Amino acid sequence: MKSETPPGNPHLPPSGGIQGGVKTIAVILNGICLKKKLFYSKILPALQTVAAVSVHETRTRHDAVTLASKAVEKRCDVLFAAGGDGTLNQVVNGMLAGNESSSALPVLGLIPLGSGNDFARTVNIKPQASLLLDLLRKFKPKPVDVGRITFTREVGTPVCYFINIADVGMGPEVVRRVLNSGRAFGTTLTYYSAILRTFASYKPAWVAIQAPGWQWEGKIRSVAIANGRFFGSGIGIAPNAKPDDGTFTCFIGGNVSAVDFLLQQGRMRNGRRVIHPEIHYRDASGVELNSDSRHAIEADGELVGTLPVKIDLLPGKLKLLW
Repeated sequence: MKSETPPGNPHLPPSGGIQGGVKTIAVILNGICLKKKLFYSKILPALQTVAAVSVHETRTRHDAVTLASKAVEKRCDVLFAAGGDGTLNQVVNGMLAGNESSSALPVLGLIPLGSGNDFARTVNIKPQASLLLDLLRKFKPKPVDVGRITFTREVGTPVCYFINIADVGMGPEVVRRVLNSGRAFGTTLTYYSAILRTFASYKPAWVAIQAPGWQWEGKIRSVAIANGRFFGSGIGIAPNAKPDDGTFTCFIGGNVSAVDFLLQQGRMRNGRRVIHPEIHYRDASGVELNSDSRHAIEADGELVGTLPVKIDLLPGKLKLLW
């Protein structure tokens, strides 16, 4: 695993780490993130005052999974995902793939350097050196829940993980448009253009949801299985969700007209629940999603597969510095 540290910055802290706490930090940095210069000029030098830091930049879209897996093997104390929600998702998958039962995983850290940073909104983490240093010096990581998606139709029942939100409906179509735009880590303008085009073209399709104690089926515009509160660059799809309460909040946007759904965006961006006969909120420890077509599913801004799937909650699976 390649380690990159800019010239002139000390690699080891004078103190040799925080007594009884962090001694080694690995950072998985999105190599084309929007705030890469901020990371190297302000954040990295601050981190290096408290621990030995290795930085590993991604070169291709899915590098972060492999880099995170190798960082786990190196047994660092803290593994930071430095980028947007997609980078965080890949780091979580790199940590847990093959290690789900491990009790010796690094503490997960987050440096939000992307355009969306939706999970960072939920846990109130900002790309500020002083805030990150305070978290490291206090070093009181808290358990955080993780979602596990199992693709039940595919051979070998493959799985992937998410820490923020998994959704079907318009969300995956928006992600697909962003990727097809040639700006995989695109600008806010690219993202909102994709949203508007999806609103104009998306046709609600049938989905069935099965959860302990309840079930629902019908045509949907969006179904979100939420561990965090926000997705889509600040849309409060699940305003009451908490990533450490052992339950998902399920947002069900049924056969809502495009106009009605657009009209509710302001309310959701203000963190308020939507009141509409076709919009429902339910809690669940897990769900199964089925469809009469190969409906795409995305997790934390990453296209991960198609229905049918089973989604389980893994309570307190990771420790997060927040």
